[in-house]
Amino acid sequence: MNLSPPASYGDIFDERGGAYAQAMRLWPEARAAEFDALFTARPVLPGERVLDVPAGGDYLRARLPQAQVTALEFSEGFSQGVPVVTPGADWTGLADGPFDHVVCLAALHHIADGDSLVRQLLSQLTARGVLHLADVAAGSRVAGFLDGFVGRYNITGHQGFYRQAKAGSWTHLGRVLRCEDITVPWRFATDQDMLGFTAGLFGLRDCPVAELLQALETQVGVVRDAHAVSLQWSLAYVDLAAH
Repeated sequence: MNLSPPASYGDIFDERGGAYAQAMRLWPEARAAEFDALFTARPVLPGERVLDVPAGGDYLRARLPQAQVTALEFSEGFSQGVPVVTPGADWTGLADGPFDHVVCLAALHHIADGDSLVRQLLSQLTARGVLHLADVAAGSRVAGFLDGFVGRYNITGHQGFYRQAKAGSWTHLGRVLRCEDITVPWRFATDQDMLGFTAGLFGLRDCPVAELLQALETQVGVVRDAHAVSLQWSLAYVDLAAH
């Protein structure tokens, strides 16, 4: 297990962003439910402006074809042509708001000073705009899997900065419009697809396939039916507006 201090978002994905991007290219619909759940309470309307940061390989854009999407990233590791910026820096010229929606998906637990990033994202909104956050909840099965099994086998370790899936964890930052823990299954055709995707997404090295399958089944949960293999991923979804 990697017992060094938590790596920064940039350090993590400079190292394993390529494997992550490859997994997303090979199985682009695996996380469809995770992306779609971002906007169930406040849908994106045609022509609205959306800021996606950090955007990884710009995966959200294809799901919002009628919106104007601006993507920014905090790491060079994804190599997808997305402009790379630094949290807290001036993004003028790359993200000229205001935006109707700002999205931060599955990234905040990699940011040590998450409050500062959330405030910066809120500052990019229109008066009626919404910040959509989705991340691993403190004390969840997913958090245990990431900091335990994934941290043991991946190349950067994993020590997340998690928050409770409770409105009180966010009220000091903005007006909480939604706060709920949602199961957003990652769906695959076969077990082999599930194993290949998760190994790539998490940058696993020298991980026995049988151990990975057992961890997914016992620590996260796997449901199989005639149509798909579904990994029972879950995230806390929080919508915020500026105070």
